[in-house]
Amino acid sequence: MNKIKFYPFSEKTQAFAPEPIPSSRLVPKWYRDQPGSIDDAKFLPMGNVSSTVKRCMPVFDYMTAGYLILSPCDIYIDATNPEKIEWSVPITLKQFAGDMISKHDVLQYSHYPIDKELYHKDLFRIMPFYSVGTEDGYSCIFMNPVHKDASPFYAMGAFVDTDKFISDGHLSFLVRKNFKGVIKQGTPLAQIFPFKREDWEMEIDKDYSPALIQQQRVDVRSTFQNGYKLKHWVKKTFK
Repeated sequence: MNKIKFYPFSEKTQAFAPEPIPSSRLVPKWYRDQPGSIDDAKFLPMGNVSSTVKRCMPVFDYMTAGYLILSPCDIYIDATNPEKIEWSVPITLKQFAGDMISKHDVLQYSHYPIDKELYHKDLFRIMPFYSVGTEDGYSCIFMNPVHKDASPFYAMGAFVDTDKFISDGHLSFLVRKNFKGVIKQGTPLAQIFPFKREDWEMEIDKDYSPALIQQQRVDVRSTFQNGYKLKHWVKKTFK
């Protein structure tokens, strides 16, 4: 089995910073609360599907793929000042504050299309205190946690060749304007998806028969529930 390794920065930070976890271990509350179907008594007699997003395996796979980097501690954020974000961490961790949190100079991302109606102009940075490494030929995508519960943070995505360079440094985040509150320790900050680097070439296949596509469509929808999961889905494992 392929292996991804997470390296704690030091024994001191390892004492408080939560370890990264497989994404499948932190299924969000909205997903757990979502019913799998709606009003079967009404829809099934008419031959209609009553499944919800809870039974959509592509959504589930995306949500549970890879690994999660978690907030190393409680972080108080005040984004109500349009000029700068104010923050603090528990006083016992002040010794790490300088390494833990910083921000980019605005000139570093002056042309990035930030929705300034939604996000603060400051690009906030948090040190997760865990570096990421992969086996030869494998890279990692760092992205905003997918389909998780609502958060005032939005992680800036990146692609790192973690076999050549064990990732270190801060993760960058947009912060919602006017947010004021605490990001709790253990809150998902970024989702990491390791993958094998391969060369690809695109092709437009104009000879592909539409009948084959229609056949798959009918096959998947020939059951009231779980057609894709039962007939085409492949289980993915991230331990």
